[in-house]
Amino acid sequence: MGWLSWLDPVGIWFQAIFYKMGVLYIPGSTYFIILFNIIIAVLMSLLTRALVDIDKISRHQREIKVHNENKKKAMETADKKLWQKVQRREEYIKKIQSEMMIQQMKPMLVWFIPITIIFFLMRSAFLNIPVAWMPFRFPEIWIIISNLKYLDHLTWMGFTGWYFLTSIGLGNYVRRFMGATPSATRGGGGPVG
Repeated sequence: MGWLSWLDPVGIWFQAIFYKMGVLYIPGSTYFIILFNIIIAVLMSLLTRALVDIDKISRHQREIKVHNENKKKAMETADKKLWQKVQRREEYIKKIQSEMMIQQMKPMLVWFIPITIIFFLMRSAFLNIPVAWMPFRFPEIWIIISNLKYLDHLTWMGFTGWYFLTSIGLGNYVRRFMGATPSATRGGGGPVG
């Protein structure tokens, strides 16, 4: 597995544990990885709520939205007064966009190394083992297609493809449910501008 091959013995140990738990093969592996993704999303949401001021990010998003709408309107209508207002706020908008980016990176900086190690341990435990049956063929998407094997009309997916598919499918819902996703429309407050 390359640069993380030192994790292989631990992955084999996990594989033995997963086998005893009955989650190494389908259908146990399918549900186990879904549960694993939900747990990861919950932990990431808790970390985000602890490190990021979600309400402040939401306020900034609303301000940026109003600014962009005003900018578009000023360009379409050639309204000089509105254009001057937009230009006066341009530096402030750049500043809050930069601040938002830094805030949103905080959880990833804390979480990146542990989740990478956990991912590779799980991957080595489920290496070349079917974890989910697909009743159809997937389009050729690099991360997924490299994890598919075909058997008659069925397709089985390996750990990496199923992990990313369920992560994408479930992660946003869990983060929204836990209130860890900033939203320009969520929360109180009137229009900004």
